[in-house]
Amino acid sequence: MLARKELYINDDRRRAYLSATYSRIYRGKSVLIEGDYGAGKSRFLNLLKPKKRQVIPVESLFNIHETLASILKKLSHDVKPTYRRTPEYLERICNLKSHIIVIDEANDLSPKIWPFLKRIIDAEIPVVFAGLPKVRAFLAGEHPDILSRLKVLILYPIVVEDLILEYKKKINSEAIEQIYMAVNGDMRKFEEICVDCMDRAKELKYTFVDLNLALEFINDLPIIL
Repeated sequence: MLARKELYINDDRRRAYLSATYSRIYRGKSVLIEGDYGAGKSRFLNLLKPKKRQVIPVESLFNIHETLASILKKLSHDVKPTYRRTPEYLERICNLKSHIIVIDEANDLSPKIWPFLKRIIDAEIPVVFAGLPKVRAFLAGEHPDILSRLKVLILYPIVVEDLILEYKKKINSEAIEQIYMAVNGDMRKFEEICVDCMDRAKELKYTFVDLNLALEFINDLPIIL
């Protein structure tokens, strides 16, 4: 049996996502990698090795002038994180060529930083974000224009991918994904609903659980506020 590390790199979804991310990067477009805790977002970012592009990792806890200065410092620019130079630093970054910016833990970004990141994205400097689902929820509410510029790729924990493989002949993969999202990462409830769906499909003499059948069980779940 292959080691987990090898399984991770050879995982079909992550391999497809890596290809999709490279395609966006080479076209000057940006990406949001979304996933709950333990989905492997940081590890996915570490797999990014685009050809002829320098990866610039950015700390998500900095304020805007610290963030812009840190990007330039990693390119050996002699800069200091001062607020009055923010417009100059932003212009320098927007004129960069052959670079991509990678921001892990994007859920920690200050709300004030997003308009500056929009300028960078619009300058076709690829930015790859990784964060919890609340990043997309925040952007949908506060900056739908930024969200519209991002391709959102959702990562699921490896255990979910394993179950997709285990049940692939019994449950449609889309149904499994919807069940997982509905239980908010509660793996006990996740497996319980999967088993209930398979039992119901057997009663109905279905060959497999489709999305509509899964939704019958998902819709019965209590709403989590």
